[in-house]
Amino acid sequence: DARYLRRLQIADFRARQILAELSGLQVINTNRQHTEKLIFKGERDVSNDLVYTDLHTLFPGYQFDRFSPAKDKSTYKGESVGEGGLVRATPGMYENVALLDVASMHPTSIIELNLFGKYTENFKELMDVRLLIKQAKGLHKHGHTEQAQEKLKEAGQMFEGRLTPYVQDIEEAAMLSDALKIVINSVYGLTAASFPNLFRDPANVDNIVAKRGAFFMMDLKEYIKGEGYEVVHIKTDSVKITNITPEIIEKVQFFGEQYGYTFEHECTYEKFCLVNDAVYVAKVGWAEKESRIGKWEATGAQFQHPVVFKSLFSQEEIVASDYVETKQVAKGAMYLCNEESGHKQFVGRFGAFVPVLSGRILLRIDGDREVSVTGTKDFRWELDYVVLNDSDFVVDMEYFQTLIDEGIRAIEKYGSYAEFTSA
Repeated sequence: DARYLRRLQIADFRARQILAELSGLQVINTNRQHTEKLIFKGERDVSNDLVYTDLHTLFPGYQFDRFSPAKDKSTYKGESVGEGGLVRATPGMYENVALLDVASMHPTSIIELNLFGKYTENFKELMDVRLLIKQAKGLHKHGHTEQAQEKLKEAGQMFEGRLTPYVQDIEEAAMLSDALKIVINSVYGLTAASFPNLFRDPANVDNIVAKRGAFFMMDLKEYIKGEGYEVVHIKTDSVKITNITPEIIEKVQFFGEQYGYTFEHECTYEKFCLVNDAVYVAKVGWAEKESRIGKWEATGAQFQHPVVFKSLFSQEEIVASDYVETKQVAKGAMYLCNEESGHKQFVGRFGAFVPVLSGRILLRIDGDREVSVTGTKDFRWELDYVVLNDSDFVVDMEYFQTLIDEGIRAIEKYGSYAEFTSA
């Protein structure tokens, strides 16, 4: 609601204030400017300090041809790996699937590669502060106040003691953590940016930060297979393993430590159906957050659609706002067209609509070209606020039944939907 949004805005602004106080710049300065100032201490030319590592020396079998097509530029052990994070998927229906995440994979890779030379320690210190605050929050949550204060005190001593004012209590420390998150999350993108900046090394044409993580994941997949287990999904910094046991979790965590990575066991899915590289639905059997246990979760737009998710999995009550569909076009603009009069109402490039029985055609018009907006053909539409405030409109349930049926068909490529969702 509006009050929740307001709290988020206040928290975000306070985080930016802290960032400005630490960097010595203004709140309105860009994330990049704050980040460069904090890590490089105001130096304007650090090109001689940046460190490029030929990953072939760390991962024998790596080959890079910058002049090949994008999908073929990089191979590792004879397999194409792409230029970013590794994605591997074996679609299917599985049970007892553990989700293990690498904590801060790209930042860890930056540290392990010593990417910024003598300035890498500054970046690591920011990471260490966030970790200490995270530990303090966990201790505080479980009533260990004194231990939590010790963690905050340790964090306050970093960055030459400049953080002390921001770690006097858990709430302010959380704001500091949010401020540092802005910095940490922006650094990887800057190392691989197409535009010049202090973090970008011209020698780094093969994006070694992402590649280190990708090659590690390939080595990990090979290791897990050798231990007699099956990896069903890898998505950049996470791995999902079926028929999990405590022993393989421990081995995976130890394997990660050899590369400097820390694996966190986020949850174990009792039931898991992977539809493609990015879409899956699952029922949580175990999670650190007990509130997740026994609940269904979906990743990817197809199953996250509220009507589909509630109808097929959670069985929650469907509310009026669940029928709202957001649409966006990259070229031209959207119009609602009355079939009888031909009148067209301008909407713009972005809009929210509801399929109704007595609505209008939703078109994308770009010059002389008129076509139905993707996903709207054969149905009639009205603006969401008009429908939600006028009881005379009747929602076209056929549209949503189509989505539900498509969801069931996607599941049943790999097994019975009824058996998958049974208790």
